[in-house]
Amino acid sequence: MQVTEILTDHTLMALDLQGAEDYPIRFYLDIMDQFDRAGIHWHWHPALEFNVITKGTMEYFVENEHYTLTAGQGIVKNAHLLHMAQPASHTPDAAMFSVIMDPAFLAPAGSVIYRKYIAPLLGSQGLGSLVLRPEVPWQRAMLEGLRQAYALSQAETGAYELAIHTHMCQVWMAMAEHQEELPRRALSPAQRTDQVRAKQMLTFLQAHYRERLTLDQVAQAANVSRNTCLACFRRVLGLSPMEYLLNHRLEQACHLLLTTHWPVSQVAEACGFGDASYFGKAFRKKTGLSPAKYRARQRPNPPSHPKEASPYDPT
Repeated sequence: MQVTEILTDHTLMALDLQGAEDYPIRFYLDIMDQFDRAGIHWHWHPALEFNVITKGTMEYFVENEHYTLTAGQGIVKNAHLLHMAQPASHTPDAAMFSVIMDPAFLAPAGSVIYRKYIAPLLGSQGLGSLVLRPEVPWQRAMLEGLRQAYALSQAETGAYELAIHTHMCQVWMAMAEHQEELPRRALSPAQRTDQVRAKQMLTFLQAHYRERLTLDQVAQAANVSRNTCLACFRRVLGLSPMEYLLNHRLEQACHLLLTTHWPVSQVAEACGFGDASYFGKAFRKKTGLSPAKYRARQRPNPPSHPKEASPYDPT
């Protein structure tokens, strides 16, 4: 399945990603330059996620961790982790496949297998995010198992559901056998509070990025002081709310430059930049190009008819 946007609720929990109750696993193909809003924005879900990069270079942000991964590498993210992904600036057509899996897909929650091999890697004291590198033998085996499972999900021939289950069990077994090498979350009560507040502030910023915003407004979204807002945001995401807001606005601008025929000034206004000159400077700093040159380079053969409607239309 291919998606072009991650829909979330008011807490940034992703909707409709997980599989059916009786087969709780789903596979997705993510081609970044076809993705709505220029990437996969901050969200979380109560399922595990596995990604394998098949083309180009991807940047992953998992809470306050940042990873740059290239084709052939992958990443595992535990449930309930805030995360986002975007293509590196030099490979906008980067691609990956994703596996979203409820741990109960491997074994029933009340079983010995679940208690002994699955539960210890879950929860606030369990696995964090794990980068999979092909030069590490057991991680290479995980990458190959994920590729096999994805291929089966696309072919849907024979007893493919059983075969997918076998491969995902093998992927999990590799982690279970190397538990001592896995990064652990070990969240304290204070860190869990930080996560809740960060989700509230991110939700506000993503909903109101087109507007003039102040730090006080962002802090109010989580019912905290300005200082607490700044400290919490940096602890969870590694940057300030206003740095995130600028990056988010620029990502939306990249998307609009490639998908509409709007003048640069209209793109700037639609993305919350009141000053087109400031927008140009900020855009050039992020991409190394002016908005007009970025559009010309990334979209040398634009569609003959501009889009008539867009959810970003400021009118």
